[in-house]
Amino acid sequence: MNQDRDSLTNFILRIVPIPLIEAQEIARSFDSVQFKKGDFLLREKTISDDYVYLEKGLMRTFLFDLEGNEITTDFFLENNMVFEVTSFFNGVTSEANIQAITDCVGFKISYQELNTLFHQKPAFRDFGRAILVKEFMASKKRNYGMINRTAEQRYQELLTTKPQIMKHSPLKYIASYLGITDSTLSRLRRKA
Repeated sequence: MNQDRDSLTNFILRIVPIPLIEAQEIARSFDSVQFKKGDFLLREKTISDDYVYLEKGLMRTFLFDLEGNEITTDFFLENNMVFEVTSFFNGVTSEANIQAITDCVGFKISYQELNTLFHQKPAFRDFGRAILVKEFMASKKRNYGMINRTAEQRYQELLTTKPQIMKHSPLKYIASYLGITDSTLSRLRRKA
């Protein structure tokens, strides 16, 4: 598989202002990857070694609650980085799973290759830092929203900010992500 890396190059350039040639060199360090619907990028109790740029498709992070129910904790849309930060950077087993909801294509780099790139290209360090900050802020916003927003407000925000999720994800994943039951989600959808 020999995908064009223009979308990855453009993504890098949107995150950090660097010369085009440097962004292209960084993009060439990534290998093409594909996932079929239902494939796992990461399974719980394994160590994450993949830092993935999702060019096309939709993925989710989920884990199991104490009763064994799947709880979706995040969605990854195209043109985003996909990885489990704690496992990837600390080399510890993951508590979460990352799974393709649709067929997906993108580019990946291993932890070792990423560290080599960090040392060789200062601009890539800035890119990595910017991605971590972006993910941290999104996580904080989601955590606060689960506390200080109603289910309807969380649903409306998801409709506004990530409409692709509503089109391509099973409702049970969306309901668990919003912290509501399937029947509450059905009621909210009827009202919208």
